[in-house]
Amino acid sequence: MLGWTAIADFVTDYGWLWGIIIVALVIIICLVRIILDEDRSAAWRSRIYGAAYRVSGRSAAEKKYIENDISSRINLARRSMPFGQEYLPKALKIEWVEGTEGQTANIKEGEIVVRLDPAESQEKNVVLLADALVRQTSLIGIRHILREPLELSMDLNLIKNLLTEIGDRRMLDWFFREEYTPYVDKSAEIREWNGKIVEIDERGLFTRLLLVELDDYSKNVVGKPYSPEMFEEIAGLVNFLHRIATRGYREKVPLDYTSRNINIGVLIVGEMGKVLYSGIEPYIDAFAYRTRKQVTSIYVIQYDKDLVDAATAQEYVAYVATTDMLRQKIEQKFQTRKDFEQLKYTYTDPWGNKRKARISRYIPEYGLTYSPPIASSV
Repeated sequence: MLGWTAIADFVTDYGWLWGIIIVALVIIICLVRIILDEDRSAAWRSRIYGAAYRVSGRSAAEKKYIENDISSRINLARRSMPFGQEYLPKALKIEWVEGTEGQTANIKEGEIVVRLDPAESQEKNVVLLADALVRQTSLIGIRHILREPLELSMDLNLIKNLLTEIGDRRMLDWFFREEYTPYVDKSAEIREWNGKIVEIDERGLFTRLLLVELDDYSKNVVGKPYSPEMFEEIAGLVNFLHRIATRGYREKVPLDYTSRNINIGVLIVGEMGKVLYSGIEPYIDAFAYRTRKQVTSIYVIQYDKDLVDAATAQEYVAYVATTDMLRQKIEQKFQTRKDFEQLKYTYTDPWGNKRKARISRYIPEYGLTYSPPIASSV
């Protein structure tokens, strides 16, 4: 997209007529992009209907304003939420039913229709929509396995993330006051599971790792009869990630999780001194070790400058170069499929500081071209 400085330079060189033509083309391109994007179009329609409602006071304009405003907010927020390398896949449409409780229903693949009463507050309507999207999009295929405290904890935190992406504090306030806090306070078991999911989420591993693995898990167990073991291995995965999420600096915690239907490994790259002193070979060995264990996926979590040891600018440049080399060597030495690579995010560490990190997910294909000894604690 041309910047305004570039347009000004163009006008200086070629005259006002061509400048006007270029500006007109830029505006047309922007309008076409909005028109072709249903969610962004809905955001603009909400502004138009909102203005019409304020002028006329007509109920029809109010409904159109609410319909377009809510659906655009939710759908644009949905697209911003990481779910591995994807976002929550379904979209929302709204219908109106006067004088009845809000409700939701599936009408076709990839679409949810939500019936709302316009008499309800905008905050309640948005939360209802967020709740509908989360419950009919996530944890598909395993809801019959999960016990209520863990299922509810995951749902509440996904809804919270979706409302946070919308960015309206009034909606978050309503959600916490009317739904989140009352549900969490129902029992000690819910508080315990919710606390774990919150900490996993704050470290950036909820939507980027836990939900990704649970999606794969649902595909592995489809068609199998329920057994208590299924819940226990999902609960074990949550506890495994909670240990990683809450580990102290340089604290050693298990980095492999194996059950009947889950077999994953995690590599954590974040200690500058260790990386610069030992190089990448220990991490290559650790990666090889996990492929020999026939893990189904390997996650490489790399912490950026904020979490590594205090160091000079020169040392940090060397650290970045070394970690980049690690990624290149993994791709050269192992036959893997990259589900997602170097997915950047910001998270909160156990001490409340904002940090930067990257996460990559590799799916080994077991044509290993590098065979170091089986020994690693990385």
